[in-house]
Amino acid sequence: MSQFEKTYIGKGSKVKGLDIIRVSIARETLEGILKSQLVDFEGNEYFVFEVAALKEADTYGKTHTAYISKKVPAPKKKMARK
Repeated sequence: MSQFEKTYIGKGSKVKGLDIIRVSIARETLEGILKSQLVDFEGNEYFVFEVAALKEADTYGKTHTAYISKKVPAPKKKMARK
């Protein structure tokens, strides 16, 4: 069985009057992504990430979060002895 591991990369908020989410990502995070998080598809490299709404705005007024989601194997459960 698999599960998803999320790596949070930034936060953002909706642009007033538009259906756009503006996201801020730190330079160090972007440099790390370019070294380790690109996905190869048919000979091209892509940066794939997701943006999701937060339940409530944070202390800086950010309403959305951005993250990289990777499928990883679920940890094996130990069987209880009888």
